[in-house]
Amino acid sequence: MMKMKSITCLIAVLLCVRTAASDSSVICELKDVPGNSNDWIILKETSLGCWTNFTTQGNEREVHILNLLFSNVQQMFFSLSVTAANPSVLIIRATATQTIQVALQNNPAVEIIKTNGTSIEFFGSQISEVVPSADGDSELLKWATDKYGGVTSFTTARNPSSITFTGMTGKHFRRPSTCDLQLETPAEKHFIKLDLFEPSNELRSCYNMHRGEQLHVINIPDDVKISHVIVHLSSESKLFVRGPPNTEWEIHSSHDIKFWSNNPIILNNLRLPWKERVISDDAEDIRQKVLSHFNSTPISSYSEIRLNAPHIQLWITDNTSSSGIAEVERTTPAPTSSPAAPFEMLLFTSPDFRSPLDSCSRVQSDKRIYAEISHPPMEGMLFRIKVSRCWVRSVPVVRNISLKEETCSNECPNKLRFSFEMLPDLLSRSWDLECAVKLCFSEFQFCDVEKQVKRNLQVKPYIPNPNPCFEFGLSAVLGIAFGGFLIGVLLTGALWFIKIRTGHPVALGMRSTAAELSVLSLSGCPCGLTKRQPVPTHPSPSEDSSANASIGSTQSTPTSSMA
Repeated sequence: MMKMKSITCLIAVLLCVRTAASDSSVICELKDVPGNSNDWIILKETSLGCWTNFTTQGNEREVHILNLLFSNVQQMFFSLSVTAANPSVLIIRATATQTIQVALQNNPAVEIIKTNGTSIEFFGSQISEVVPSADGDSELLKWATDKYGGVTSFTTARNPSSITFTGMTGKHFRRPSTCDLQLETPAEKHFIKLDLFEPSNELRSCYNMHRGEQLHVINIPDDVKISHVIVHLSSESKLFVRGPPNTEWEIHSSHDIKFWSNNPIILNNLRLPWKERVISDDAEDIRQKVLSHFNSTPISSYSEIRLNAPHIQLWITDNTSSSGIAEVERTTPAPTSSPAAPFEMLLFTSPDFRSPLDSCSRVQSDKRIYAEISHPPMEGMLFRIKVSRCWVRSVPVVRNISLKEETCSNECPNKLRFSFEMLPDLLSRSWDLECAVKLCFSEFQFCDVEKQVKRNLQVKPYIPNPNPCFEFGLSAVLGIAFGGFLIGVLLTGALWFIKIRTGHPVALGMRSTAAELSVLSLSGCPCGLTKRQPVPTHPSPSEDSSANASIGSTQSTPTSSMA
């Protein structure tokens, strides 16, 4: 009987082990990466573009081409600002079949035209000129070059939320004079700031903290169409990459690395010999292959990429110094910061919003804080600011806070005011207040992509006093001192009046009373009066000889009677 129970228990254990082995969470539990970026991994699409120092002859205008791609019909809206742009021609082409809504901040020095077949509606202005359509990027680039003599920039943007021209020019940088399309990221262009709608479910990743050499695993499922992946490694590590057929991996690292791939590899611009290897995109098959090839080295990170783009770039950093920060009291993931967000946040301690706090002011953590978020006015455009959530970051803690909207008169159409209670249980002296905000147009029908605005706040932790004591200011201390002096004068006058009228002195501890009053006036705190001063036994030198004799006889009488 005992033998049967042992066999049954063994079978149950083996079944549990097999079930665990077939679960992909045995590597680590995959989670969505908001904005395709977190502490250890960053994913970006790389598109065709160029940037030169070209300007037209005669009027010295720049020529820019925006090639817009839309993959989500729910996000057919973006804001375009050319108010700071140099005199230029802006050619817009979009592949969307539906009408694209654009909040335009115009500039008379910028001529905006669109290609035939591009359906765009601009709020506040009309763009009438249409250029012939072009079947491809190279054809559009050739047409613009033939018409204007050259092209200053060609930028491809997928699902843009806002595009801003800064006015910087390519003449300040060493750029070629001919616009040859090549792979790039829009962040490399200083004259344009491009924000994209946050993608969802395009990158899922997880990280296991351990000491020693790092092992990173990247898996691209077979149903994702990617042809070229560039991977940047910041430290010495091992790399296991797996992708669909016809995928090519380009790895850049200044450290020694060991790697395995089922696809061709280019290491630091050197194409390596390759033989075909077959492995499925199943997480368990990948795990078994990783452990067998790298001799059971623990897996540091596991990532799945589902970004359907021809060319992508991936940055993997060493996460050994940020263990588990995201898991401590985080209830809502924080959005990534956008350097192009022109929002400003001011903090106040009173609801009149008159005196903003400076960076050195310290606020007690049990107080209420009033905040004001503003955005520069947009000529010809009406908008509202919407705050979706705010949180306080005090490493390693991230806590959401509840907001109360404050009324704002018609004098602040480009501002939003709200207040919130501080968190007295956080003992850190420095907080980062962060909010996720967006611009909304046409009564919240169209909203820009969510951006992050941050403000540091110096905090004085609230520690309740178990033995509260009154605190007085300078005016109160002076008032108490004057009152004590006046009372002393009146008492002295009364005593002298009684002596003159009756001929008998009144023996009181005047010096003791004066000492207590001085203690009260100087400390400003009645809690300091814990003991009365003893009554002096030596007479005052200001008293005359008759008074001394009278006091002496009075004191000797009880002594003789007690004897």
